[in-house]
Amino acid sequence: MTKADMDEERIRASLDAIVGQIRRYVPSMAPYFEIDRPLGEYAAGLQPTWVDPVHAERQEGVARAVRRVLRQAFGPAAAGLSVDARDVRAINIVDHHQLLNHPLLLGTNIIANADRLVGGGDRRPIVTFSCSNVPPSNHYMRNGFQFRGETIPYFRAKEHRDAMYYTGVRSFDFVERLRTLRRWDRFTPDDQDFLIEYQGFLNGLDHPHTDRHRDQLAVALRHTWPLLFARELRRDIPELLYANSEDVARECLLELLTEENFLSAALFDPGFRQQVLDAFRGVVVAWDEAADKGTHFFWRKYPGRPRLLRLYAEGSELVPADPRFRHLTVPLEPAAVRDHLEREEIIPSVALCMSVLLYAGVKPLVGPGSLVYTTQLRDGWTALLDRHGHPAEAARVAQVDTAGLIAGTPMFFGRSGDAVRTLYAADVFSGGGMSESYMKTVLNAPLKDLLSVGSSGVYSLFSHSYIPKEERLTERIGFDEAATLIHGWV
Repeated sequence: MTKADMDEERIRASLDAIVGQIRRYVPSMAPYFEIDRPLGEYAAGLQPTWVDPVHAERQEGVARAVRRVLRQAFGPAAAGLSVDARDVRAINIVDHHQLLNHPLLLGTNIIANADRLVGGGDRRPIVTFSCSNVPPSNHYMRNGFQFRGETIPYFRAKEHRDAMYYTGVRSFDFVERLRTLRRWDRFTPDDQDFLIEYQGFLNGLDHPHTDRHRDQLAVALRHTWPLLFARELRRDIPELLYANSEDVARECLLELLTEENFLSAALFDPGFRQQVLDAFRGVVVAWDEAADKGTHFFWRKYPGRPRLLRLYAEGSELVPADPRFRHLTVPLEPAAVRDHLEREEIIPSVALCMSVLLYAGVKPLVGPGSLVYTTQLRDGWTALLDRHGHPAEAARVAQVDTAGLIAGTPMFFGRSGDAVRTLYAADVFSGGGMSESYMKTVLNAPLKDLLSVGSSGVYSLFSHSYIPKEERLTERIGFDEAATLIHGWV
């Protein structure tokens, strides 16, 4: 047996072990490793074929909120946009609000829309809801983006705890930072030229209408998405519009909290509010007071800094958990909450953002982690509403499909000698984008093969929570080794 054969056997054995444990200990993920339909065919089935009439009306409200958020993000450049309820019936909710970068997040918009990227299909815009209550130091960003295996920072290290939601407009200055950090010489002259050109491109984008980095990012995302594809494909690629999840939920809540519904009851009815707090305690995006994790419904703006304060319900108020700021309470009354939302002094938590979507019957297109928590939220609301005497509303929430998996694997790879290497967005940009033949090959690949490449990342996500310590795999292959086996055609 040759060394190549031995390496292939080792990689296959590792993949089998990883996928085997995921199937056993995370049964919600198991069915996806059996889907042998081509990716394009799988993506076509993600859109709902029927919408409850009540949900359809509520989705019009979500679409209105999205239009307001996009007008704020794009300013005058939003004038020609057409977004309606059809564009929000199924939504990618996986991504973080940052430059296109990480392979796992890049793949979500490809998987979710694989049936309409190359060779026909709906050309309506792709709307993505992205989360910005994360710091720039988060795993998928690391204070900037990655290129050629190096981190390219444009945030300072001391900003690592700031919230992307509250950071202000800034110049992209990663070339200067790399020089200051004495890392510029790690790049070839061609790569240096690319970084200089990319920085100039980002700084040349038009956003004089805003002082918010999250709007600046929405503009950058809109203009860099086409660069993932070869020049001859870009004209026919649907536009990608990132709407910040917290802003969309805020705009929805400004309307919903003037009405009687289960969301307003969760905030303003003391008895029901306590049931909600008890029901969702421990859900990863909700709250766990004992562990100092999460927040009750909203985050509070930290005074004078672009950071977040955790809030806990005490009596008829939301009170900052940090005793230094207990005076910054938010009365749990409709007018007070709406006022704080309008002034952006509070922002909805992920749990509340997802609850707004469940209320509207929007199908969340999820990753491995959000597959778990969106299902927990859906089932929790269903039980609460049924127990609280609202069987019709419980039935509507119960019918929301939370199983539209669109994350868990990289989609962009390049050849490096005998190996296949996972590409970050900047790697793809510098190469001129992926060709039509590459895209067609990926879009025709069976879903289970694509997911097997990312299975080690899925395993890492779930291992500490679901897999017994004594059975955890200590040696696992990475994306590149798996891709070299599965995507040998690259």
